[in-house]
Formats: sequence, C-alpha cells, structure tokens
Amino acid sequence: MKRYIVFLKQVPQSTRVEIDPITKTLKRSSALCKTNPDDLCALQAALNLKKKTGAEIVAVSMGPAKAENVLREALQHGADRAILLSSRAFAGSDTWCTSAVLAAAVRKIGSYDILFFGRMAIDGDTAQVGPEVAGQLDIPQITQLIHIDSLTDNSIILHKKAGETIQQLEITLPCAVMVSKENGEINPPTLAGWRKAQQQSIVCWDENDLNLSSNEVGLYASPTKVVSTQVPQSNKSIEWLTDATNIMQIIQESIHPQK
Repeated sequence: MKRYIVFLKQVPQSTRVEIDPITKTLKRSSALCKTNPDDLCALQAALNLKKKTGAEIVAVSMGPAKAENVLREALQHGADRAILLSSRAFAGSDTWCTSAVLAAAVRKIGSYDILFFGRMAIDGDTAQVGPEVAGQLDIPQITQLIHIDSLTDNSIILHKKAGETIQQLEITLPCAVMVSKENGEINPPTLAGWRKAQQQSIVCWDENDLNLSSNEVGLYASPTKVVSTQVPQSNKSIEWLTDATNIMQIIQESIHPQK
C-alpha cells in the first residue's frame, strides 16, 4: 500500500508574538495559532494524489499539546491518521534539530512513498526543514512543486518552478516534495470530515519513542544561536496640505530631507 506522510506546523496567527528574553525564541503560547498555509497546500497535494492511488495519508506535527488542533484539521480534510511529536525536550529546536526529530519519526512510521512539506513556515521563513529531512534520510527532494503529472511504483513525474523557468522532472521514489500555493487551491473541509476527525485518536511520540536522546534535540543541541532580537520601530507623521501648488517640492523634501 502506498503511503504519503504530510508534515504540518502550528504557527502564530499574527506577528504580535512575544520573544523570550532568555532563550531569544518565540513564546508561542502568547498568540493565537493556525496551521501554516503552505502546509495545507502540501496536504491538498497529497489528497489529490490519494484520489488516484488510494494511498494512506499520515499527518505529522511537532509541537506542544495544542498542536493537536493542526492534526485535527488535517484529519478533517481527509488524512487517515495523525501523529503528534511532543516533548519538553523538543522546545527551542532550530531547523536542524527539528529535521532530526521529523526524520526519526519517518523511520519509525516505516515504509513511505512521498514526504510532503509546505515550502516555508510563516513564522521562520527559512524553507530549510523539508530539504534537511530529505538530506537526513538521503532521498531526492523537489522544491517549489507546481504540479504532479503522474506516478508509477518507482518514480514520479512532476513540474517544478526553478527561478523564472518551469522544469519537468522524473524523480525516483521515495522522495520529498515542498509545496506552496502554486500547486492550487485548498478544498474546503466538510461537516462529515469534521465529525470523523473528532472521533479519531491522535498518537503522541516523544524523544524516547523516536530513539533520540535529549542531547540531540532542543534549544541547547541546536547549532543555530540567536544572539539578540529586536522589534523595528517605525515613526510616522501626518501633514495636511491646503495648497497643492508646491506639492512636488514638499514630497521631494520628505523623501530627501535637508541635512
């Protein structure tokens, strides 16, 4: 049986998120959360392929207990089962440690054909996790997927964006693909899907289930170190113009103020 694993992340709904003054990481509990938009595109790509192949879709998310909401949404859209990777040991993981946890989860799940990732998370904008997981598993990766053309038992033919050009490639399986809105619209969930999602159980794994030590994950194991963070300050003033005759002069002086 074919199997697609889709990775989804819970992200803040707005940019107004507090920063921990000690760890320099986001205090995710300080903001309302939602599913990362690109990850929903990845889920839809897997669901579209499932209609043709009948594959099982496994939704996976790494985060605190409330990240279960992301997995419920995936189940509502049509995922078959869900796994939450949650532990205090995972807190503060950078992209490298996050990819190590996700790769370990893939190994524990077992055989698979395609890993689906959103191209980028809106709370980090690194676009690194999907490619890093592919690297840790030593499988081919395809970034900026546009469309999947066909699939065989051993390969997949697809179109991807490469700068200003479009490439058609044939990739051997298993592989990892990174998806964003170029792949198409996300189908709305249904009431029947919501009911089904509420009844399904979600499996939770920690570092022990994944055969990882606490020294391999989390903030202090992460090679990326945030030295400092700051919120840009913007000041603006409003001036009402009663005479338009010298408006160009006023605009020029605003753009290039005199020293």
